[in-house]
Amino acid sequence: MKAASFELKPIGVVRSPAKVRKELPPPGAPASVEVFEEYSAGLLKLDKHSHLWVLAWLNEAARDTMQVTPRGVEDPGPGGLHGVFAVRSPTRPNPLGLTLARITGREGRRIDLERLDFTDGTPVVDLKPYFVSKDMVFSATNEQIGKPAGREALLDSMKSQALQFAGASSPDLELAAEICADFRCEVLQFADPGELRITVPSARPAMMDAFMGMCRVSPGRGSLRWHRADAVLFEHGGCRYEYLLEQDSFRRRV
Repeated sequence: MKAASFELKPIGVVRSPAKVRKELPPPGAPASVEVFEEYSAGLLKLDKHSHLWVLAWLNEAARDTMQVTPRGVEDPGPGGLHGVFAVRSPTRPNPLGLTLARITGREGRRIDLERLDFTDGTPVVDLKPYFVSKDMVFSATNEQIGKPAGREALLDSMKSQALQFAGASSPDLELAAEICADFRCEVLQFADPGELRITVPSARPAMMDAFMGMCRVSPGRGSLRWHRADAVLFEHGGCRYEYLLEQDSFRRRV
């Protein structure tokens, strides 16, 4: 069977402070997409959407490697290898990058995005709106690939996930992210928690939202509960861990 030929035309370019990949933090950095004039008509009524899928052509990526060791995986041998279709590595036969980003502003052909994990000058080949009715899969699961670079990187990820679920930040959301990061770092040593049950104060609904976003717990599955005490409880591996809330801080008690 004769393979079909494809032609990709860049419709814009990434404008980012990150000039090379090593300058990009894992979640990405604030950036913009500048759409070329000839495609500007395609932006009509973009303001109906809060988030965009950005598809980019990673023109500097390798295309002849089928297995890689993802960032954060400590095993440099065969045990650490993952197929490129099982990870989000830029190395792949057709180096298309796909990132979901929140729109923070727009001026003409320039779209400002909260975070984008593409470097400056990366060609953009398409923009697609994120549809809540089609794209959101709250029950989706992943097994952990590698470990975060450190506590700050994990905290940043926790805050991002909580914010994506809740839609707006708050002191209780920030505190919940700090508690979750502490539990993952100090108790689980950065490991994936797997099965987890969390109990939160009923008087702190923003914390409920935060933990649903960060840990995928829910009342319907019995993994998220609430009580009157001003404390967060984690139940994991037959053990119980208590975080006592003290104004804008916490104290962990096993």
